[in-house]
Amino acid sequence: MIDPRRLFWEARHRDLEPGPPEPSVLEWLPLLRPGLALEVAAGRGRNSLALARAGFRVVAVDYSETGLRILHSAAQAAGLAVFPVVADLRRFVVPPARFDLVVNISFLERFLVASLCAALKPGGMLLFDTYLIDQAEAGAEAAGPSNPDYLLRRFELKSLLGGLELLRYREGLVNYPNGRQAWRAAALARRPG
Repeated sequence: MIDPRRLFWEARHRDLEPGPPEPSVLEWLPLLRPGLALEVAAGRGRNSLALARAGFRVVAVDYSETGLRILHSAAQAAGLAVFPVVADLRRFVVPPARFDLVVNISFLERFLVASLCAALKPGGMLLFDTYLIDQAEAGAEAAGPSNPDYLLRRFELKSLLGGLELLRYREGLVNYPNGRQAWRAAALARRPG
C-alpha cells in the first residue's frame, strides 16, 4: 500500500519548476564557503540549485521522487553537482561530522535538529529557515502549514540550535517578491571548531 503522505508530496511537486530560492539562502550565501552541503526536504531543489551554482556539491534529500526528478533534470541540464536521495527523513540516518553546510528550509521535525547539527564538520554552517506559529493565524490564504507541530514557537529555533554559534538570527514577517508573506524564523549558525 502506498503511503498517503507520499501521494500528497508527489502530487504537490508534479508539473512544477524548481522555483526561486528562499530569500535567506540568497542573502547569506556570500557568508558561506563552498564544500559539501546537505539539504533536507529539498523538494524540487530551488535551494540546492542555488547552492550548486555557488560551487557547493549538494546532497539533496526528499521524500518525493517527483520533486527530486525535477531537481535532477535541472541540475543535469546546468551541469551542477547535485546528488538527489529519496528518503523518509523520519528514518534517514544523517552521517555525523560530514558536511560543510546543512540547509533546512520550510521543514520542521524537531527530533532531527540534533542530527543536523551533528552532521556538521567543525566550523561547518547550518542554515535553518522555517515557519513560525504566527503563520497559523494568517488564515487559509497563507502558504505553509497550520499544524502547530510543524511551526516554531517564538525563539524556539535559538534553543534548538543551542550548541552552535549563532551568526545571524531573525524572526518575523517575510515579504516575498511575488507579494506573498509568511511568518518565519531563520538562523545561520556555525559548529565550533
